[in-house]
Formats: sequence, structure tokens, C-alpha cells
Amino acid sequence: MGKIRALYTNEMIKISRRPSVIIVAAATFIIALAFPFLMRVIYNNDLGMTENYNTRERFEQNLSESKAELANHSYTTAKENVTIEAGGKEKTVAMTKYSGNDFVYHLANKTVYEDILKNYDFEKFPINWNWLAMRSMSAYRSATERLFTMETTEFEERDAEWLDMFEKVSSARDSFRTAMLKHEYEPLCKGFETLNSLGINDETHSPDIIRRLSTTDPEGKLEYTAASLLMGYLEDRDTNQKILDSGLEDSMSLPRIVTDERREILKNSNLILEYKFNKHNTYSEASMIAIMADYYSEQVARYGLVILLVLIAGSSVSQELATGSIKSLIIAPVKRWKIFTAKLLSIISWMLAASILLALFAIIGTGIAFGFENLPPYLYVSGGNVVEMPFVFAMILITLVQSIPAFFYAFAAFMISCFTKNTGVSVGVSIGLLLFHEVPTILQSSEVPQRFLDFTPVANMDLVEKVFPYINLMVSMDEMEINLFSGYGFNNPLWSMVLYNVVLAFTVLLIAFEEFTKKDIA
Repeated sequence: MGKIRALYTNEMIKISRRPSVIIVAAATFIIALAFPFLMRVIYNNDLGMTENYNTRERFEQNLSESKAELANHSYTTAKENVTIEAGGKEKTVAMTKYSGNDFVYHLANKTVYEDILKNYDFEKFPINWNWLAMRSMSAYRSATERLFTMETTEFEERDAEWLDMFEKVSSARDSFRTAMLKHEYEPLCKGFETLNSLGINDETHSPDIIRRLSTTDPEGKLEYTAASLLMGYLEDRDTNQKILDSGLEDSMSLPRIVTDERREILKNSNLILEYKFNKHNTYSEASMIAIMADYYSEQVARYGLVILLVLIAGSSVSQELATGSIKSLIIAPVKRWKIFTAKLLSIISWMLAASILLALFAIIGTGIAFGFENLPPYLYVSGGNVVEMPFVFAMILITLVQSIPAFFYAFAAFMISCFTKNTGVSVGVSIGLLLFHEVPTILQSSEVPQRFLDFTPVANMDLVEKVFPYINLMVSMDEMEINLFSGYGFNNPLWSMVLYNVVLAFTVLLIAFEEFTKKDIA
């Protein structure tokens, strides 16, 4: 063991002194550290809107702009008592007709902003991106515009159906106005229900979801992003429950029977969603952007990590073969398997150290850019209870799991370096193998049998969602587009994927061992 330790120390020193390794490592870690600050610049306006947004001043500005626009758009108003036959009875209604071009939008703005500035209590119900206030106002303005648009219809073209729709939209508008001025959820829900009865769906979330939101926010204090996230939790929970009740889940546009493993994940996901809903004040827009920044910084820097590991492993033997420095080790009274073991251990050490440092640099950069308090924990279920894993610890583990494919390509580079004296060949071929990572994804949309694709290396290297099945509840993965080693969506069980990777790594290293120990080195 003493000789292996000495050889290992020597290998670590040699690797750390290579200029190429120093340059690539420095660039990788600088990217991981600096990328969150770029994200901060991109999202800085969004993060500062709640602080710098003066609602009354903005509404007054919008009102002035609407009046100015109306001054440039001529329109006329006509009033008339119109008799409409409805249900076998005639009904005379006083109606208004507007005529003109491109004025409805600005007239609706003028009407709504004048009403709000006159009657809304900004001190009692400060808006400042408050969800209830802003959504009520938006619905109020939209319904008002819809009414003005309907009133551009000629008098003689208005019938019972038109009148029924106009009265219902008017009722919805009044409900939205009440929700806005009184700052209440129920009138908002009733307004949307009225529009839904007409086949008009102006709201992403159903009235039932909004009512459930009101139970945790009776005073309507939630800001816009937080409320949207909470309603998203409720909708995801309902979707999961429907899958559990039906026993079927869509996969590639086809129904698939829910397995026991998947059923357990869905049940636990609902527990986590309920937990997040009850602790809604800990999940802010800053937290979501911070998670995205950390994710993107690691994904971008991982390209450098792959190059770094392949460079280290690919030159481990081939460079010494080319320079002849390996002869001093071969002629020394040290068995070749000990030399091989020392080199392999040094490569594995660099793999683990580089991956952990990558995660730490990304976390530090994200924490400084967005605030460490905005880095939420990873949630999982143990013994029927939701458990919080600290963000730092979770992201280090996630990074290590995400880097498994990078480890494989480093092992492949190490194997190739045992066969050639040309470091460029071992490094180039190993990096070229990365192209294979995209092949199974492309073939998923073809007629290639799924069972064949499930046996490819790529299908068994994406372990993140298997080891961390609730990572999608930590951040919306649908918004993440940079995927070097993840996102392939294969459905192999975890045990088979682990076994596959162990056998694959063992095979590659066995070939490297056989070549290194039996190679004829003159």
C-alpha cells in the first residue's frame, strides 16, 4: 500500500502541474462562479419590480396615455332604445353603439383607470404586484373591453343571444370590479364562472383552484409569482391524483399503466406539493430564479468538466508513452498493477474533486448573486413525512450523479490512452463519443423498438430523476433547455441502470488494465 500511495501522490502532483489542466480547470470553475451573476443581470428588472413599482403613478401614466391615444382616434357614440324578442316576449333596452377605428382598447383603459384611481384604496390594499389586485384589475379591464367591442355591433343586428351574452359579461365585469375594490377572492371566482358559462376562458387557473388559494391567503396578500406557484402546486397535485385514480399515465402520447414504483413517487409528490403549499412564504420568485441560475451555471460549466476529465484521463498513459517517462516506472521494482491502480485512483480523485468544486463554485456564485436565503432545500419523503435536505448538500449530490456520464467518458479516454502514444487521439475520440449521447434521443421519434433504446448506454446514465425523483418539484425542468447528460426520459428501473453502469465501467477498466499490464514497453 505504501508504494501505491507514493505513486498516487506522484500522479496527483503531475496532473496538477500540467498547464492545460490548470487552464481548463480555472476556466470551468470561473464559469460556474460567474454565470449566476449574468443571470442576475438578465433577471434584475424582474427581481426589482416589486420594489421600484409605484402602482398609482403607473396607473396615472397609463390613464394619460389612453387619453392621448383617444385624442388621435375619432369615434362616435349613439344611443337608442332597442326592442328585442326573447322567450316569446319583447324587451326594450336602452343601448349604446360606438363607431370608429382602433379606439376600444384605449377607451377600456381610460374607463377602468379612471374608476380605479377614483375609488380604489391604495393605502389599505397596496397592489405592488399583489396577485388578487392585479388579476382582478386585468379581468375588469378585459371584460370592459369586451363590452365596448360588443357595443360596436349595429343596433339591428343585436338579438336575444347578443343581449344574453352582454348581460352576463356585464355581470362578470361588475364581479371583477367588486373583487378589485373590495379585495376579495369570491367575486373574482364568480366572474370567471360567469364567463366560463359563455365558453370564455380568460384565466389560466380554474375558479376552484383560486378558491383553494384563498383558504391559505384570506386577506389576499400573496404577490403574483408566489400565488401562481401555489396554484401550480394545487393543479399538479390534482393531476397526480387523477393518474393515481385512473392507473394510467400518458407517455409519448400513449397511455401507460402506472407501475408500483411510479405510484409511490406520485403519492410522495402529492405530500411534497401539499407541504410546499402550506409553507408558501418560503418560495419566492427570487428562489426560483436562483435555482435556475445554479442549474444553468452547472450545465454550462459541465462542458468544461468533461473536457477537463477527458484531458486528465486521456493523457495519463499516452503522454508518458510518448515522452518515454513511463520507462522509469516500469524498470523500477514496482508491479504494473500498482502503477495502473495509482493512475486510476488519481483520475477518480480528480473526477470527484472537480465535480464537487463545480457544484460549490456554482452554489457560491448563486448565493452571492441572489442571496443564500433564496436557495431552498430539496424535499423528499421518508417514513411518510416530508424531509428537507439542505440546498448545498443536495446540489453536490445531484452534480455527482449528473456527472456519471462524464466519468464514463473519462474512463474511456483512460482506456484509449493505454493503447496509443498520441494524447490527441485518446482525448479526441473520447470527446467524439459525446455525439453518441444524442443518438438514442433522435431514435426515440423513429420506429426503433424502445427495448433496444433502453439497452443503450445513454438510457442508463441519466440517473438524476431516479436518484432524486422529486427534483422537478424543486425547479420547473420544463424550462431548462441546456441538457448535456440529462432529460432523455427513459424508464429503466434504478437497480438495472446502476448494474449496467457498474458492468460498463468494469469492462472498460478491465480492457485498460489488460492492455497496460501486458503492453510491451521497450
